[in-house]
Amino acid sequence: MSTTPIGRDFKRAGKRGRTEFHFNREFFAGLGLGLIVAAGVFVWQQQAMHQAADAAEPAQPKPQVVRRESVGTEAEEPPPKYGFYDMLPRSEVVVPETDPKAPVPNLPSTPIERPGVYVLQPGVFKNLQEAEQLQAKLLRLGVRSIVQRVAIDNDVFHRLRVGPINDLGELNRYRATLQRADIDVVVIRVGD
Repeated sequence: MSTTPIGRDFKRAGKRGRTEFHFNREFFAGLGLGLIVAAGVFVWQQQAMHQAADAAEPAQPKPQVVRRESVGTEAEEPPPKYGFYDMLPRSEVVVPETDPKAPVPNLPSTPIERPGVYVLQPGVFKNLQEAEQLQAKLLRLGVRSIVQRVAIDNDVFHRLRVGPINDLGELNRYRATLQRADIDVVVIRVGD
């Protein structure tokens, strides 16, 4: 009987370069296939965009051939010429140095008659100092207000608010006071 070992000792067996070769070959084959597919998709999208652009352009009307039975004194009308681009630079508009505006009469506002809770907003400012100046002016008129800081679309605004006001008489008095001081106000109904 020969003495052959039942198992083989793989501990000292060296690595074969063949497995690395298979990995590299498979990797590059996949990479190449992916690039071919990407190039195909790119060409397909370019063709689709050109077709969409061609479809979006209005079709030029085909010129119609009109046969005249009699050649007479009628001359063919030339196609219309759009001279806008020529006329515009030649036209001159005189702009007055001062803008005379007639003073707008201060019309009395319609009193609010619908019961509810209201807030008056005399102004919205990007600058806090402007909001505080108007707040001081309102305080001199006897109207208490608050400045609210509001962030909208990464911009910070400071809105001046009077209220909430439940009494319609008080609301209309505040509006009349602000109107006499030439302060425009937005009336906001916040609840019942």
